[in-house]
Amino acid sequence: MNWREGLGKDNRGSRPRCVLLTNGKSDEVAERLTQIIDFPGVVVSPNDKWMPYGKPAYKNGAWNKASSKEAELDKEETLLFPGTRIELQEWWLAVRGRGRGARTPTWDITGTCKIEGRRGIFLVEAKAHENELSDSGKSRPGTSLNSQRNHEKIGQAISDANAELKKLTGNPWNLCRDKHYQLSNRFAWSWKLASLGIPVILIYLGFLNAKDMEQDGKLFKTIAEWERALKKHCSGIVDNSCWVKSLKINGTPLIPLIRVYNQPFDPCA
Repeated sequence: MNWREGLGKDNRGSRPRCVLLTNGKSDEVAERLTQIIDFPGVVVSPNDKWMPYGKPAYKNGAWNKASSKEAELDKEETLLFPGTRIELQEWWLAVRGRGRGARTPTWDITGTCKIEGRRGIFLVEAKAHENELSDSGKSRPGTSLNSQRNHEKIGQAISDANAELKKLTGNPWNLCRDKHYQLSNRFAWSWKLASLGIPVILIYLGFLNAKDMEQDGKLFKTIAEWERALKKHCSGIVDNSCWVKSLKINGTPLIPLIRVYNQPFDPCA
């Protein structure tokens, strides 16, 4: 059995590369993540926890996908304390539980770390080619009242984060539920965690030379190409002067970074 089958339809591009990046002995993965982050005062140790943490495993006729699962921050007890997870749910959703629109965003890679000597969290949004940078808005809500209420609550949460980031930097921000939704929710969640006193590293990670995706979009061959594509995508939505700075949210750092990694991946292996 090829481990990629356990990823379902997301078995190309950035998804399998994220799984491979976090696959291996904890000390090796921790060092790899620290090197990718490459920011003073930020360390991932072997005792930290991250998701995903390796390839899916085939056992007893079925795939065990726990190790390759992407994280929803309000559900992961190894990453955040219970009180924080509840606060995040209440901030993002009007109606929690099962049902359309009741999920919080998933992250390509996330984990705990030390940031300026404090327990913090790193969040990774990874891309393997330019067309993975979507300017689409959030999907329209279903017809149920709960779905519509959640849709409105999410819009308000992003709007509140936008107002605070604009106030903090003194520069324009235009985070929005109805356009560039993924980009907007990434910065909104990073701001919210920092506002709760949790230091945050937000990494936009470009995977270099993703040959299996050549037919899908323009690949990134250098960090300059990735940075140019990302900043073009962010233009008019995110204050592009914020990158590689430690923004202080009531004294708690939020550090947005642009990074690249050349993850070997053979889709036939």
